[in-house]
Amino acid sequence: MANVHTCNYSRYKLIYKRSVSYCIIMETLQAKNFNLKSTIESGQLFRYSSGSDGSYRVVAGDSIVNLRQEGDKLEFESSNDFDVESFLGLRHSYSGIVKSIRKDEKIAAAIKSHHGLRILEQGLWECTASFICSSFSNIPRIRRCIENIATAFGEPIGFEGLSAFSFPQPHQISSFQRLEKCGLGYRAKYLFETAMIFASGSGEFSQRNLRSLSYADAKEKFMELPGVGSKVADCILLFSCGFYEAFPVDVWVKRAMLGSYGMEINAFAAGRKPNERIIAGFARSYFGKYAGYAQQFIYHNSRTSGKLPSALVT
Repeated sequence: MANVHTCNYSRYKLIYKRSVSYCIIMETLQAKNFNLKSTIESGQLFRYSSGSDGSYRVVAGDSIVNLRQEGDKLEFESSNDFDVESFLGLRHSYSGIVKSIRKDEKIAAAIKSHHGLRILEQGLWECTASFICSSFSNIPRIRRCIENIATAFGEPIGFEGLSAFSFPQPHQISSFQRLEKCGLGYRAKYLFETAMIFASGSGEFSQRNLRSLSYADAKEKFMELPGVGSKVADCILLFSCGFYEAFPVDVWVKRAMLGSYGMEINAFAAGRKPNERIIAGFARSYFGKYAGYAQQFIYHNSRTSGKLPSALVT
């Protein structure tokens, strides 16, 4: 490779090209009790692609990250200083979490099938926008819409000969007419209005502020946003704010839960018709403060076993 020189160190490689230097972080992490495939493909994330060798390329914010797992080792490189450990939930007390939700043989089987599945810690704004796009949609369409938004409003980023667009900051979504052309349908209005709220700079929807609230108060706050209902609020709280008791319920999770825990849910409902709110309440009561982890195991296991359509989102 012409005009390229490499200097190898114990944990990273610096590459200098045409007198312009940039750092490609090539690190190896110990990733015990981690399953890259299940984590990336479990409906939490939309901007990724997979390779034939089991590797994944993720675009998050203004970063491109390449990931590959070999046993308990995770190899990664990123276009900038990206916190892979935090993003992939590798700092979670996994053994304790799994122990706390393993209440019966049904959830134990799901955990065994996807052992190492982690809850991601995504950027708040990108996660919020992504799940507003997800409302009453399917994964292929959601992914197209998000890529269209990035292309229309984001900045070009490149890495190892590949190119992508960053996910735009709220203030960059400056034209409703352009947003309408991204294929969101009626969701365009909700996303544009929410972007304006985030762009106001009040700090009301900062991760720091939200994490100071109780789960119930944080959920109520999110449901004030245009286009954010109970399920979307729970997705945002679970996948970006660290509220692991959040239990997103849509029609498909409802079906999976009633199929596995119908008798228990009916008893919890005490004569009421089991709706999404009751099912989520039962799940938090039954699985405890890490109910969101149980939700991901149940949902992803149902989806990969063929019990749910593969194109559906959490």
